[in-house]
This record gives sequence, C-alpha cells and structure tokens, in this order.
Amino acid sequence: MNKTFLIVYTIYDKNNAIVKTGETRAKNKINELDAKCSFEEFLKKKYENFHRLVIHKCTDESNEKLFNNLFGDTFKDNNIFDSFGDIFGGKNGNR
Repeated sequence: MNKTFLIVYTIYDKNNAIVKTGETRAKNKINELDAKCSFEEFLKKKYENFHRLVIHKCTDESNEKLFNNLFGDTFKDNNIFDSFGDIFGGKNGNR
C-alpha cells in the first residue's frame, strides 16, 4: 500500500549553515525509510551546496486520513461525548 508522509526538515551546507528549513510531502512511498531516502536523493540533485539533512519529524498521513474517513467529525473538537447528548444534566442543568 502506498502512503503519504509529511517530512519536517532542515538542510545544512558544509559550513553548518542552514540552507533551507521546511516541510514537504512524500507521496506514494512504501514506508518511512523509503520516503526519507528518496527525499534526500532529491535534495542532493536540487541543491549544489547540500551536505547534511536533518529530519525533525516524519509522519504517516495515510493513517490520519483513514481515521478521519472512518470517524468523520466525531473527534473534531476532542470531546467524543458531545455526540451522545447531555445525559447527566451538565451544561443545560436538566436533571
């Protein structure tokens, strides 16, 4: 199954100066390692002064999309009990 990964990164040159900081999506990758390696190869071709890549975070977005498709907006406001109504009288004061 092909996945999409969100990569947060910083690129350094040989003098340890920051060339670029940002985030990108690696689409249609088999796993996290594949996403990271192919992104590094891409950067080596794009930046002549590329020396080192630091990946701060690599997140599989495929799972998040699947979770959102299955549950919709149920967890949108981080309160899963709102969809059940107020059975204890709480905010409305109905007991």
